[in-house]
Amino acid sequence: MKKIEIQKLLNVMKRLRDPNKGCPWDKKQTIETIIPHTIEEVYEVAEQVYNKNFDKLKEELGDLLFQVVYISQIASEKKKFNFNDVVKTITSKMITRHPHVFKNKKFKNMKEFKLWWENSKNKENLSILDSIPITLPALQEANKIQKKVAAVGFEYKNNNEAIKKVYEELDELETEIKYNNKQKIKEELGDLIFATLDVARKLKVDPETILKKSNKKFKNRWAKLENYAKKEKLDLHKMTIFKYNKIWQKIKKI
Repeated sequence: MKKIEIQKLLNVMKRLRDPNKGCPWDKKQTIETIIPHTIEEVYEVAEQVYNKNFDKLKEELGDLLFQVVYISQIASEKKKFNFNDVVKTITSKMITRHPHVFKNKKFKNMKEFKLWWENSKNKENLSILDSIPITLPALQEANKIQKKVAAVGFEYKNNNEAIKKVYEELDELETEIKYNNKQKIKEELGDLIFATLDVARKLKVDPETILKKSNKKFKNRWAKLENYAKKEKLDLHKMTIFKYNKIWQKIKKI
């Protein structure tokens, strides 16, 4: 990126926040009011990644970059830091955390590197899990928790053992449902989801990505089911689950 382009963006942001000539909406924003928009932009970037729409991805990445510039501008006004400080910090951090690339440090294998990586990030924390933001969506938080404890050896030896844990949690859930213990049902259902996510980690697949694909597949099939019902003049509200399943099996073959 040409320096002049990023400077132009910084100047645009500064103008938007100008007390006299700036935008009325932008001038009154705070870090707290902006952060929901930042989070939204992250999801919009992810959507275009899933869609493999690179034109839209370029646009959404720009929107996300603008959020970084926005927050940096507000911090600069408070005399905390500016955009250049953000760039310097991440550049320094990446160089420090990749000594095998920028220095002469050697690692025997990827496992040793991952262990070193986690240790380098956790020097200032009492627990290896302290660095995980509590504001993360639960799915991502669980995935990060599992990766961190696995990095220090707390994980099942193989995929089958991880899957057995899913069955174990399912049995416990069925037991609590049998006794109608509502509080324990919630707890065991949470444990079941957590165990399932660990299987995804063991299989080296991103749970967010595969769940998104499953959601998309379901939505497509549901649309076909609705079209089928409309064509056959069926009332969805009056159909039994048996009828739903029968149509669903037909839809899956289309």
